[in-house]
Amino acid sequence: MEGIQLYIRYLRKGPNPPVLTSTVLKRFLAPLLEPFKIFNFEILILKSSIEAILTSHKRTHALEFVEQCKNPRFSRRLILNGQRLTIRKSDKEPNEILVRVLKREEKVLLTDGATIALAVTTDRLRRQFKVSSLACGKWEYIGPQVHYHAYFVLPVEATIIFGDRFFVVDYDVEQSPEKATYLPHSSSHGLTLCYRIQIPYSAIVSTVLDPHEAHAAVYTLKEAPMVWVRESTNPQIRAIGVNGLPLQVSTSCQEYRLILQDPSDIPHLLSLERACIVPQCSLNPVATYPAGVSLEEQFSQLKLDLKRRSKLSFGVKFQVQKLAQNGYLPPPTVLGITEYVSLMQEKYGTPTTVAALRRLFQELPYAGPLVNADNLNTQALFALLGSNIQSVTEEQSYRTTIDASTNVFTYRAEVTPSATYLAGPDPESSNRVLRKYSGFSDQFLRVTFMDEDGGTFYFDRLRRNEAIFHERFRDVLWNGIEAGGSLYEFLGFSHSSLRAQTCWFLAPFMTHGNRIDADSIISELGDFSHIRSPAKCAARIGQAFTDTSSSIPINPTYVQEVEDIERNDRCFSDGVGTCSMKVLETLQATQKSFHIPATVFQIRYAGAKGMISLDSRLDGHVLQLRPSMIKFRGAEDPKIEICGIAAKMLPLVLNRQLIKILEDLGVPDEAFEDLQDYAIDELRTGVSSINNAAAFLEQNNVGMTTHTTWLLRKMQSLGLELSDDKFFRDVLDAVVLIQLQGLKYKTRIPVKEGATLYGIMDETGTLAEGEVYCAWIDKDGRPGHACGDVVVARSPALHPGDIQIAKAVTVPRDSPLRQLHNCIAFSSQGERDLPSQLAGGDLDGDLYHIVWDQSLIPKACVEPASYPRFPPLDIGRAITRQDMSDFFIEFMEQDQLGIVATQHMVLADQHEQGTLHPDCRTLAEMHSTAVDYSKTGIPVSALTLGYTSHLQLTIHTIKVNQEDFPLNCRNCRFRPDFMAPGRKVKVEKHGISFEGEQIDLVEPDDPRRVGEPRPHRYYESKKILGILYRSIDERAFFKDLHERSPILKDDARPSKGVLVSLWEYLQAEATELEWGHYVDYAWGMRESYEATVYEIILQYSTNNAEVLEEIEVFIGNIICRSGYRSKRQKEYITSMKEKYDREALMLMAAMRENDETAGEEEQEALRRSMACLYVGTQEPRERERRTEGSRRETFAWIAAAAAMRELESYQEDRDLGPLKMMQGMALRA
Repeated sequence: MEGIQLYIRYLRKGPNPPVLTSTVLKRFLAPLLEPFKIFNFEILILKSSIEAILTSHKRTHALEFVEQCKNPRFSRRLILNGQRLTIRKSDKEPNEILVRVLKREEKVLLTDGATIALAVTTDRLRRQFKVSSLACGKWEYIGPQVHYHAYFVLPVEATIIFGDRFFVVDYDVEQSPEKATYLPHSSSHGLTLCYRIQIPYSAIVSTVLDPHEAHAAVYTLKEAPMVWVRESTNPQIRAIGVNGLPLQVSTSCQEYRLILQDPSDIPHLLSLERACIVPQCSLNPVATYPAGVSLEEQFSQLKLDLKRRSKLSFGVKFQVQKLAQNGYLPPPTVLGITEYVSLMQEKYGTPTTVAALRRLFQELPYAGPLVNADNLNTQALFALLGSNIQSVTEEQSYRTTIDASTNVFTYRAEVTPSATYLAGPDPESSNRVLRKYSGFSDQFLRVTFMDEDGGTFYFDRLRRNEAIFHERFRDVLWNGIEAGGSLYEFLGFSHSSLRAQTCWFLAPFMTHGNRIDADSIISELGDFSHIRSPAKCAARIGQAFTDTSSSIPINPTYVQEVEDIERNDRCFSDGVGTCSMKVLETLQATQKSFHIPATVFQIRYAGAKGMISLDSRLDGHVLQLRPSMIKFRGAEDPKIEICGIAAKMLPLVLNRQLIKILEDLGVPDEAFEDLQDYAIDELRTGVSSINNAAAFLEQNNVGMTTHTTWLLRKMQSLGLELSDDKFFRDVLDAVVLIQLQGLKYKTRIPVKEGATLYGIMDETGTLAEGEVYCAWIDKDGRPGHACGDVVVARSPALHPGDIQIAKAVTVPRDSPLRQLHNCIAFSSQGERDLPSQLAGGDLDGDLYHIVWDQSLIPKACVEPASYPRFPPLDIGRAITRQDMSDFFIEFMEQDQLGIVATQHMVLADQHEQGTLHPDCRTLAEMHSTAVDYSKTGIPVSALTLGYTSHLQLTIHTIKVNQEDFPLNCRNCRFRPDFMAPGRKVKVEKHGISFEGEQIDLVEPDDPRRVGEPRPHRYYESKKILGILYRSIDERAFFKDLHERSPILKDDARPSKGVLVSLWEYLQAEATELEWGHYVDYAWGMRESYEATVYEIILQYSTNNAEVLEEIEVFIGNIICRSGYRSKRQKEYITSMKEKYDREALMLMAAMRENDETAGEEEQEALRRSMACLYVGTQEPRERERRTEGSRRETFAWIAAAAAMRELESYQEDRDLGPLKMMQGMALRA
């Protein structure tokens, strides 16, 4: 047995020996164990508090230490707290997983470059301080002087504790039990509640220390702090905010003042700064504001003023309210500029005024002693707005109106436990409701619920969140949000937005003499009166809120309802219908951007949803729907809405779940290792030459809208040295890094001999049971199909039977199936349909993985799961909007899909049988329940999952108890190494850099861990996922890549830059063209574009600690700073890319648009784009920004592509000029 346990206790002297703590004992034993080469060990304090267990992975060395402890001279060193310790070998064997954890941690600790948070430290800095008062307020200016105005003061004795990543403020208050609604307690009398305010250092903008009379510390934050509360030793719960702090104050005021009890603590706080524990501090006197008008009264005055200004548009009012509500300016200052804003709107119109106000958000500095009052007084604001009006007016000449049929400008609100922030409007994908009321888009509000740092708010099994869900969030859903003078009420949500914790609100409005409110919109969608389940009703209504790319009117007479194909209580046609060629051509006509017309579409139609495929046997205009597609009877004026298109064959990328099941089914390790090696070689090839780099970027959909890849090839043909350009190298590095992170941290391995395709049913009856027809057209336009045995699966797959083997066949040339491509057709024959065997799939839009790589096909498969299907939860009456909003809250609170999947992955690694083990099979069934929760309303039991020593689940007739499901949750805190967060990545001006892997050995009771639980710990997995994970070292890979790649080598050669060289070439080729008169116009375009890029950066940075870089916006992807991509980051990537591509296309079109009043020979587009390139290569004009970022570079690259495109046309016309003249003379003759 590897590893050992040692038993430690006091040799009792006296009745009350000192209590042992893990931190003290570890610090004491570390120097004693070091000579025995034991550097990493685990201490567990037993209940008696005078006994402990030490676990080490070095058995032999530990036994030598025990023998030495018997030596009288050595034993004299075993005195702790005046008491002698006795140490012996324990009678019990150690936890095998813990031993593997300790072994891995020590291995990493001895690796060069590891980032270590040691259990034993020589840190003797003071980390605890006493304060006598806590205040929340704002820095405000009286003339030239800055004062701190406390809008809320809590006179309470508190303790500040500074950890390594957070500092906390702890204090106690007395409260009656009836007010502690969600707080676990046993007393019926007065309660002593322990509050903890938690502030991450990453949220601190500035710290001001007053060493004089006030002896105060004032922290300016980017986000509201998190607040926790508990009674006695009960578990902590999240509090809505500091007790007694008004919501208006916590939303708009992010400056917290702490009065120190001891003035001599100031030097100790500065010593924490010098030790780089806390952010930089400044010493300044903190003058305080006299008590005056409350913040609530100030906001009342501002809202009343906006209400009186009837001519002020909603869009402008929204931005003005945002200035105050989001904390950019105090309400009195905002009141001081509203008249000026009104005059702006009257003179320049609403769109220009709104754009000028939105730009102001980027330019306002954070108030404080280091910011001059002249930067934030009304005159400065007037000047900024005037400048913004000018630049916005200039840019409007190139901005185009978005297509309201596919996109709509959406106003947003972000609700956190202690604040409500306003955002937008921004263009987003449209849906059925927004299209119908396209002229009233400002009456719709997209509301996202999130944590203070912008992250997803989720169930925490260690610290409870009931108060947040049932008081704070429910209050918003029941009572609405006031914005721009309108009160928005809950409307509904789509299936995807439910998981994103986002929903739609509506402010009632009048149209054609009718009042439109939430209830009337829902009644217009269809009849839902027969539905008695809140989850099901919300899902049905949510069909109308699904993002759809286009909407096509169709004559209702074309629609036919045909029977489903059912057998053995199974529906083989679940969610799929057909259409004739005439109808298909109507749909194809709206998809002109695709080179190959699709034959399969995912649609919404009235109350129906699902897939439709071409059936060439149907004549005329026919759309065939099945009962399984029709979820409710929709309203009149139906249109076909497209939400998915089988326009191309999607690549197959293996993931951890698929790999684990394939491993358990007998696929050899070498198959996966070979595929990963090939993928890594592809990354190296992608940066081996300029042509390969261009193809690599195209493969990853980078730079297509900006013509960047075309420009790269053009530059190479001109002999320009691209390897000298840092921006080009950074783009390649970023794309390679994202692909490499996908390989290492998500095991996303591409498979050439595979595809991901929409599933449909064989309508012809040609395919026999177990047969499939897979057809596609590749990116080069070549048709293909699979033959022979193939693996078929669907993600997510947890049960070993979720992967099956099917026989891919060809069909006769005259078969209607031959007309289809980019899809997999399943047989309608047999005992059970194949899609339902693949993790409970159906045909209403599911994507299926098909593999014909013979090395990945197992010899045999496991019988698929067949879980009982439960009816949706029935409440016995008609559903109201309040029922659906309550379900929205319940889903946020009890959605455990991620937790179940994570525990399944951990246990599949720890059990020798992997996914075949009964524990994993049970978790797979729970996962299936969790997947359906959004439609059934039946959750997985949240409080018992991973919370007790055994997993329990009670759902109708399913019952898993201690006897038949022994889940050792103690080992769930230990995870396989492939689930570790990995190296931290820094995206900096000099490029991408990596820190060493982080190992955190700080004990739970160490002050340095204050404000955060101990992270998960990791062991080396012996299975294929661990082998694949450890085979990639991203730091070593990048070092080798830069040494080998001729275009990534940074030889530190002085270079003027490739764009400067390109600019010189352009000047030489178009020397006769004057472009100087476009320079001011180009500056306006650049500043407008860069302002939009900055808005995108702020909008899609999921937290303040990880602000995006421009390069991430340009490539349309987010680099994982810690090897882990959050759920919200995944959701943001698509939206961010769409928004940036839209902006880049508008910019490119504006640069290349010829002036209609000018002749073609005047080459206005070339002149304009040359001016833009010139401006893009210059240093930016100085403008204040709230958050400084690195220099923006992408404008110049877009301008370069536009200029070179126009130059190419100019050169062709110039070279063909004499020939055209001769042809003209000949024609005249």
